[in-house]
Amino acid sequence: MLTDEELQDLARTVANLPPEHERIGIDAVAAIRDARARQEQERIADLRSMTDLQVAVLMDVQGLRREAALTLLRDAGFVRGAVLEKAYREGYHRGALDVHAGPGAVPALPDEGDPDYVTMRGYDLADLMKGA
Repeated sequence: MLTDEELQDLARTVANLPPEHERIGIDAVAAIRDARARQEQERIADLRSMTDLQVAVLMDVQGLRREAALTLLRDAGFVRGAVLEKAYREGYHRGALDVHAGPGAVPALPDEGDPDYVTMRGYDLADLMKGA
């Protein structure tokens, strides 16, 4: 990291650039930011492609502190609470479509009070929420 004095020197240098060099500098900064954003997207995609066990091992190997470990878990796609319920509902509806729909058919999905709601794919939402 730069000190305040070094940042002031850098700002003076940038302010004194001719317009054509200023544009090159702005473009270079934009390219660097784009590259960092792509790297972050790739990092998250890599984490989400891992199994839960692989993510846990990665956390252990890296010896992450609590905040860093929580960030890693969120980036890896771990969910709980209301987000887990939303994910379950989404999976339920997809499962019902798989089971009840033929080619071009639009199935009538059981509502949340229907016994099939909590047994689709062998999961019980109430049991899942206890662990969240």
